[in-house]
Amino acid sequence: MGKNVVALMLQEYENLTKSERKIVDYVLAHQTETQYISITDLSAVCDVAVSTISVFCRKLKLAGFNDFKLELAKAALLAGAELGGDSAGEEVLPGDPVSAVMSKVHHTAQDTLSKAFHMLAAASVDRAAELLLEARQVVCLGQGNHSVVALAACAQFSTTSPKFKTIQDSHLQTVVLSTLSERDVVLYFSYSGATHEVLEAAELIRSRRARLILVTRFLNSPASAYADAVLLCGPNEQPLQFGSTDAIIAQLYVVEVLLSEFTRRDPEEAERCRQSVGKALTQKCV
Repeated sequence: MGKNVVALMLQEYENLTKSERKIVDYVLAHQTETQYISITDLSAVCDVAVSTISVFCRKLKLAGFNDFKLELAKAALLAGAELGGDSAGEEVLPGDPVSAVMSKVHHTAQDTLSKAFHMLAAASVDRAAELLLEARQVVCLGQGNHSVVALAACAQFSTTSPKFKTIQDSHLQTVVLSTLSERDVVLYFSYSGATHEVLEAAELIRSRRARLILVTRFLNSPASAYADAVLLCGPNEQPLQFGSTDAIIAQLYVVEVLLSEFTRRDPEEAERCRQSVGKALTQKCV
């Protein structure tokens, strides 16, 4: 696009509807916050429909809300460069020595874990652990970077119970979800909770009357409406990050909390499974 999105909003302001002007007013007053907000949260703070935000984005010749946030981030970077502004204190800069890079990454990881701890609600963990314990089988799923978390979760839980599994291929995921029963649980990792994949999966899980545990950053995400338990975690990702290690670290923290609680509630079964796994794995050592 020619002009940056902020200039374009100001140019088109008089041609917008009353509801669309409310969106512009909020965005201009909260440019940084809007880069991290979900479309459902923005609709709530502006008191407009989600569809209004989508129409507003299309009026700006953008593909959708995520595209809008990308352009907003670009505008912020441009403004910072023009003002000679400095980046965030923990951002790795081109001139940083290795020691500074190590320190900044360390501090960022610490901050991520601290925020994940404060975001995670004990009541939600309790509900999720109960669902996992009662389940006939648990399917761990995720898309993109978060499929790695699903794989790690399955690997961890498989040492304590044989009922955990994961599927990486999207077509096979659909096959497995379409055969779930009421006694099955899906543990789904999605930062936004607003992708086509997670919504299609959530609808299929509900149609099978299975249970859904959603690990996400946004409580009011579209997929949260389908979930039996929502576990909140994750840093504020900038639109230009396209998935971050920090988000994976936060979700792995949730996995470890769930694993500890799951094991605590049935220590005998977990110990039997771990003994069996440990004995088998020793045969692989040289």
